[in-house]
Amino acid sequence: MMADFPKRFHHLPAQVGEWVLFLGSLLAATWVVTRSQEAPELILLAVLIIITYNFSLPPAWGAINLTPLVLLTSLLIVGAKTAVFQATGSLLLAELARPLWQSIWNTLEIERPSRHERVGLVLVHLLSLGIGIYIYQSSGGAAPLFRDALQMPAPFLWLTIGFAPTYLLLHLGLWLWEKRPFSQFWQQNALATLIIGLTAPAFALLGSLIFLQSGLPALILFALALTIFSIILWLNWQRQYTLARQLSQFTALNRSGASLRETLDLPTVLQRTYTLVQELVPIDRFEIVLQDKDGQWQRPFTNHETITPNWQPDDFTQWVLANGRLLDINQTNIHFAAKHNLTPPTPLPAAWLGIPLTSNEKLIGAMILQRNPPATPFSRWNREVLLAIAGQASAAIENARLYNLTDEALAQRVRQLQALLDAMEEGVLMLDKNGRILLCNPVAANLLHTPATQLLNHPLAETHLARIGYTATSLATLCQQLQSGKIPTPRHTEYDIPADTPYQKRWFIRAEAPVFTNNKQVLGWLMLFRDITEEKELAERRADLTRMIVHDLRNPLTTMASTLNLAQRHLNSAVSNNVHELLMAASTSCADLLDMVDSLLDVTRMESGQLIIEAEPMRLPPLVTQVIARLQPLAHARGITLTCTCPPDLPPIWADAELVRRILINLLDNALKFTPAGGTVNGRFLPEPAPTPEHEPGIRGIIEDTGPGIPPEFRTKVFDRFMHTNPGGAQVRGTGLGLTFCKLAIEAHNGRIWVEDAPGGGSRFIFTLPGLPPIYTHPPDD
Repeated sequence: MMADFPKRFHHLPAQVGEWVLFLGSLLAATWVVTRSQEAPELILLAVLIIITYNFSLPPAWGAINLTPLVLLTSLLIVGAKTAVFQATGSLLLAELARPLWQSIWNTLEIERPSRHERVGLVLVHLLSLGIGIYIYQSSGGAAPLFRDALQMPAPFLWLTIGFAPTYLLLHLGLWLWEKRPFSQFWQQNALATLIIGLTAPAFALLGSLIFLQSGLPALILFALALTIFSIILWLNWQRQYTLARQLSQFTALNRSGASLRETLDLPTVLQRTYTLVQELVPIDRFEIVLQDKDGQWQRPFTNHETITPNWQPDDFTQWVLANGRLLDINQTNIHFAAKHNLTPPTPLPAAWLGIPLTSNEKLIGAMILQRNPPATPFSRWNREVLLAIAGQASAAIENARLYNLTDEALAQRVRQLQALLDAMEEGVLMLDKNGRILLCNPVAANLLHTPATQLLNHPLAETHLARIGYTATSLATLCQQLQSGKIPTPRHTEYDIPADTPYQKRWFIRAEAPVFTNNKQVLGWLMLFRDITEEKELAERRADLTRMIVHDLRNPLTTMASTLNLAQRHLNSAVSNNVHELLMAASTSCADLLDMVDSLLDVTRMESGQLIIEAEPMRLPPLVTQVIARLQPLAHARGITLTCTCPPDLPPIWADAELVRRILINLLDNALKFTPAGGTVNGRFLPEPAPTPEHEPGIRGIIEDTGPGIPPEFRTKVFDRFMHTNPGGAQVRGTGLGLTFCKLAIEAHNGRIWVEDAPGGGSRFIFTLPGLPPIYTHPPDD
């Protein structure tokens, strides 16, 4: 106990100075504000309010205290108005003085009241005082109290009757506002709160009578008695709380000792050790360091980061491991680390504790605990509890390690291997030399349509052979080779089986290899099955896609080649008026080809999450004008009217300009594709309200055509890959990727796209693009 004396009281001079400064400021402020003969009483009552408020019980809630008594005493001595002002100022000073009791708080590891809980308690005191003043004055009570007023006891009786339920109900309301159970308040705080409310008026009257009869010296003695009573009550509660907590910790230690002894699994021992420490001692970081069989220090358990194989202990941990002694570092002695060339952890902890783990007087590791600011250092009782836990954990860890060297540890490894096999995506099947099944995981059992328990130690049935790509003859040949010692070489075989549903096959790759014992004897034949049906289907889709792309690229390429040949002849012979038109057609065809290829690539990238959106502030109208100019010749050739309107106040957007250009081209080209001659395609762009107040408005684009429209059942599928929807039945050009690209690109911008019927018939595609994010305050230049 004496060893802890310097640690507990080394801050005493600084704390005395803080108290002297605080009380001196209180005296000076009270004298400056009042400058009256009541200043001593006001100072004395203010100090009483501060002390009784900060010594409330329980400390985490504060429902039981002598503050109501002091507030009512202030009412009877200095009057209602002064009492209210004094109560408000004193309670605020009590909150400001709370850090002066920090050393007392540090001795207890209890729940600290939050800021809104403390504000609620202040309001309860002020409201109870205000209601008490109203009851007392309404019944004719005099404040401040004078001798003749004692002949009228009715106001004091009404004050007692009204104040007690008021105080109780206000605390109950605060309790319920904090969403705490009513039953807990009724069992723990109701009676004590009611007693405080009933006795506070009587003792307040006693204090005011003492002041009237004997003056300020007697009031000082009364205040001193209240202070001593509050402190003794608080210390008694602290002692009982500490004893109760220590008893519960002893109980938990006994329970945990049995819990650690009942398991021989090392990870479970480490996890239970951490759970016990977390239950008994508040910590932020926890880790256990153990020495492996090679003599290297490893960290098999930590609660704050991923376990890494190349972990190296910090300087504090190395000191504990090198010296085999406890190391307790906190803010008061952290300067000693530099004197011993020890680098503290980063960020600097509020408290760091390293406890060596020993078994049979041999160091096997260390238990490291840390608290982050603004936590308190580990107390002496904390260290004693943690030393007891470390002793139990050391024995349990050593027992678990010894267990891993027994045959039971081998059985555990076998179970872990089975769990690994069960978790594999590939089917695993192992046969002995006679064709009996020795090993089968769930995937293989599902492939054979038979539970694994019915397959083990049984030969394969004829119905099973086709599902693993064998015939009765090939399996018999394999068994003969295994029995004769002519071991087949490892091989991979691709085969297919009929699926469970008609018109579909399932494809597998079967990898096979022999299994040998330690003396090179054949133990069996191992087969792994991997379902490659999806890969086959993807390969077929890629082939279809390739054929589709080749077919759709033929026309643009033919047009480009023919146009360029014509342009070459014109340029060689003489300059023609059609040269520019021919070159423009060639450029347009090339652009179509590039957009088609880019769309295919970008769809694949967006579906795999590999495409990076290079978004920046941009104006939409210039881009719309460029796209309309490109598509206008196509619309003119088809006899379709193509228009587009953009209001002058259209807000800027946050987007990738190239992707937006191709979105517009695909949507307008799609509309032209399905609009008959004489029809119209119209694009409109409107401001779109921002989703949150922090963002700027975006835009809403509407592309309408007078084509045949899209049936309701296809409106969600129209954005799927390779989807062609043509109610008229005619063939239409395109890869079926344009709308898929639009949907993925718009969603990559956090926008939306959907389709609905146009009012005059046809289709209406609607999409949104976001406005500028909060970091941009200046729109881009046009």
